[in-house]
Amino acid sequence: MTPHAILRLAVATLLATTLQAAPPVYNVLDYGAKNDGSASTTQAIRQAIEAAAKAGGGTVFFPAGTYRTGAIQMVSNLTLDLDAGATLRFEAAAPGSSEYPLVKGRYEGTEAITPAPLIGGENLENIAITGRGTLTTDNAGWVKVTNKPEARAMWEDIQRRTEKGETVPEADYRKAAPFLRPSFIRPMNSKNILIEGIHIVGSSMWTLHILYCENVTIRNVIVETYPGRNTDGVDLDSSREVRISDSFFSTGDDAICLKSGKDADGRRVNRPTENVAITNTTVRRGHGAVVLGSETAGGIRNVVASNIVSQQTDKGVRIKSGRARGGTVENIRFDNWIIEDPAGAAIEVTNYYTKVPDEPVSARTPIFRNIVISRMTVNRAPVAVSIEGLPEMPISGLRLMDIVADSKDGLRAYNTAGMELDNVQINPAEGPAFLIRNSTELTMRAAERRVPGAAPVIRLDDCAGAIIRGSRSWPGTTLFLSEKAGAQDKAALDTGTRAESMEDFWKK
Repeated sequence: MTPHAILRLAVATLLATTLQAAPPVYNVLDYGAKNDGSASTTQAIRQAIEAAAKAGGGTVFFPAGTYRTGAIQMVSNLTLDLDAGATLRFEAAAPGSSEYPLVKGRYEGTEAITPAPLIGGENLENIAITGRGTLTTDNAGWVKVTNKPEARAMWEDIQRRTEKGETVPEADYRKAAPFLRPSFIRPMNSKNILIEGIHIVGSSMWTLHILYCENVTIRNVIVETYPGRNTDGVDLDSSREVRISDSFFSTGDDAICLKSGKDADGRRVNRPTENVAITNTTVRRGHGAVVLGSETAGGIRNVVASNIVSQQTDKGVRIKSGRARGGTVENIRFDNWIIEDPAGAAIEVTNYYTKVPDEPVSARTPIFRNIVISRMTVNRAPVAVSIEGLPEMPISGLRLMDIVADSKDGLRAYNTAGMELDNVQINPAEGPAFLIRNSTELTMRAAERRVPGAAPVIRLDDCAGAIIRGSRSWPGTTLFLSEKAGAQDKAALDTGTRAESMEDFWKK
């Protein structure tokens, strides 16, 4: 056989192998779907998915057009592919209807019987939702169909009973279900998930709700759910090995939120959210750009959120929990952000999200430790930084580095242990640049306020053993440091710190 013949044979063999390996494509139009929005296509979509399932997997394809549909139940080894110009419009319907049957799930951190997600499934492998098409639904419509006072009262009663450790019968969960709105996309107990390229407009509840899942990639998505009630962009709920990148969010609630179960029920399940990377993303509007909590019962750990632009959100960086929530939040890094025009604190770390009276340390006590927030530019914030630990459980090992913030009020920190501020410049319009209270082992290096003000640059109240070094007072500063009596030691001042006068430096 000549060399040319051998080459032709090799190419033909490769081509045949590739064609054989290509997964089959199931066009929903071939199953009777209408792409002019004139009729429901729920059954046609389900038939296409059933055909893919029987073949062991494949791609269900939506050509350009508008498709009205109810819940879509995915199967393993399935890709939903939306062509450019394709729109799936999910119509609001009562939970428990044939369009949205009741299934097991989790609702705001508590396991429950919930309406089926608009797109979802349980115990799946190798699933994807891709393409340049649009998924849409009407938040107001869902709020209307779930406005059931008796069901809401039952749900609130279930919350009280689960917190007491009581066993709630399934019948009660079913009575509460008509009050619960479904998640938009919710894979559950699944792995190897890809969500890529799609555009989501409006949401029934949480938009991309990743529940008990592993190995998840979300990239190049656009989520626009503002305004809308509880319309978070992404909720990573007791899930691991997750990557979110190159996306845009404008949401009616938190844009990207990490959770791990609420209170007693979350501690019973005890599954963390861990090993998460978030990068190259823009957020406009929403309660927070990247948020951890407030449901922290199972723990949240090993998280990096980098290269983020946050504009007009309520908060930028937000880590929140409170007494009764429990869990440990640790090994967290937020790096290389721009935060502009937040409605509240640009950076917030708080254990006072829930209003619970003082209580002894127990499994109900949240623990925050080993958190690094670095390379942040903050513009036009009401509050630059707000840190609120609990007296019985201070926030430990928090480091703020390379931050420049212009704000109305500066940095406020309470109940921390071992907090470090390194090269942090806060320029508030009023009050101290740094107001730190009830904190131990504080270290401040290169702390600055370049905009003069009547208040001290640094105010320390009951901060035993604090060290301030390498800082300076800019012209126009009337008072650099004010320190309240009551700490065991005065703040230590090393020779690298320059002040206009040592008398003013120590002035109360």
